Amino acid sequence: MLTVSTLAQDRPNVIFVMPDDISHNAFSYYKKNGPRTPNIDALANESVRLTDFHVSPSCSPTRAALLTGRPSDVVGVWHTINGRNMMRADEITMADVFKENGYATGLFFKWHLGDNYPFRPKDRGFEYVAWIKGGGTGQQPDYWDNTNNNANIWVNDSLVKMTDEDDGIKGAFTNNFFFNRAMEFMDDNIEKKKPFFVYLPLGTAHAPHVTPPDARKGASAKTATIENIDKNMGRLMKYLDDRDIADNTILIFTTDNGGGSDQLRGGKGSNYDGGTRVPFFVRWKKGGLGGVGKAREVTPLTAHIDWLPTFMDILDLKDVPNRPEKLKIRGKSFKPFLDKDSSNDPIEYKNRAVIINDMWTEFPEKYKKLSVKKDIWDGNTITNKWRLIRNSADSNWELYDVLVDEKQKVDVINNSANDAIVSELKEEYEKWWQLVDERSDEYTRIVLGNDAEPETDLHAMDFHGTIIWEQDAVKKGDKGSGFIAVEFDKTGTYNFDLRRWPKEIENETTLTSAGSGVALPIASARIKIWNGDTIYVDQTKKTNPNADGVKFTLKNLPKGPAFIQTWFYNASGEMEGAVYYNYVTLKE
Repeated sequence: MLTVSTLAQDRPNVIFVMPDDISHNAFSYYKKNGPRTPNIDALANESVRLTDFHVSPSCSPTRAALLTGRPSDVVGVWHTINGRNMMRADEITMADVFKENGYATGLFFKWHLGDNYPFRPKDRGFEYVAWIKGGGTGQQPDYWDNTNNNANIWVNDSLVKMTDEDDGIKGAFTNNFFFNRAMEFMDDNIEKKKPFFVYLPLGTAHAPHVTPPDARKGASAKTATIENIDKNMGRLMKYLDDRDIADNTILIFTTDNGGGSDQLRGGKGSNYDGGTRVPFFVRWKKGGLGGVGKAREVTPLTAHIDWLPTFMDILDLKDVPNRPEKLKIRGKSFKPFLDKDSSNDPIEYKNRAVIINDMWTEFPEKYKKLSVKKDIWDGNTITNKWRLIRNSADSNWELYDVLVDEKQKVDVINNSANDAIVSELKEEYEKWWQLVDERSDEYTRIVLGNDAEPETDLHAMDFHGTIIWEQDAVKKGDKGSGFIAVEFDKTGTYNFDLRRWPKEIENETTLTSAGSGVALPIASARIKIWNGDTIYVDQTKKTNPNADGVKFTLKNLPKGPAFIQTWFYNASGEMEGAVYYNYVTLKE
């Protein structure tokens, strides 16, 4: 039984570990001839395992849904780039709730919900932040030339060079670094006798894969990376034991999207079970969840949107004051399913459906890559696990009973006996779509000129309308131009510094030099700023090929929303590369 009545005097710590782009086949618990993961396997054998736990099919949507308890599309996140990975600024996060309840909050490694104010983790409830920008090492907003074994990392706004630390694992590697920072954060709060919420969303094992220094002979870079995650999980579990806090720490391990499985259809990006169903282990001995010899499985449908309300339920966390109705938590607590007493399982939870969607579009598209999940119960027995699928408005509906057809090979949509459940699931989707559509035309806007971020670097990854998401594209000089949605915090004069290369390598490059890639014959630069039908500025300047960038000082830009678009041109007036980095400051 959950011992939540004692928690006011002895609040548990919470650690949420979520590696990237891997799933069942990555762990020897599920695949005996897969990567060697004895520590994660041991955790699984001491945990309550959610066997039908679902996330979104890709990075940012999973993070947005998990942190808000609301569907990712409803909070403005239905892509991983193009500004559609930024969770709306008015959303309330899990970190906000933990912080409101006296917890110390820390984020370690991958955020992927916006790199600028007001979307950064420190703007969203996290007090301690150690992170990389963008969605992974080597992505366009990340510190230049970072890899998982050679990186400069932002720790509470200070740049820290990753080194080989005395942590028991050979060499320097991002996983080691971020677990080390998490343990330092925990040590600090143990000393303060303050409970902590540690959010450890790893950026591994997302591509590109590099071989960690501790790799065993013969292991591929990806396999060695997974095995490095396992070693760090072993270190973490030993740390909890050594600090005598293991029994009263809620330790969670899951992954952020499907990664392919022998048993499930689809992988990352798929709206079939292989795209969204992932391993989930939770251990909290003092709360009656797992422990040696006490592992068990929870089979009802659960999802990422459920964890915020579940934490609030089992830890008696109060919500932030005056939560607006439009930001209502949509997930449901599954606390009653975590004990062994089936008599307290609420019928409203049993009857709910979960819609998971991941469109990768500029604006939401109805019926794009949808899935609706629902369990059917007969008393305390699940008789069906339905999954309704549609890939686009031009494709057919599909229906699978995953309880008996785990690989989703038999589409039973045309069986008339299923007409009622098909109608019900379609209706659930329509209600969900109404929530998405209410704010579907809104842009998430980077705020310029606010004291919280004196200099804003507008990144090409956030362009609407074109795709430039990795540093290799910068090196190759990939062409592209798109607008970025912004908001000027104050009316005033703003400086814009349009660059091909980032500031961190300005001593090694010029606007037209090859740097570590291809030289571009940039002869002029253009910037356009507008809102609606009103054009505030549209200026073009010739370049100094030996300068770092092209600078514009633009006066009387009005407070409020706007769009910014930039271009580089060659001497013939043709577009050349892109303004990959645009540094903006308010002139005092």
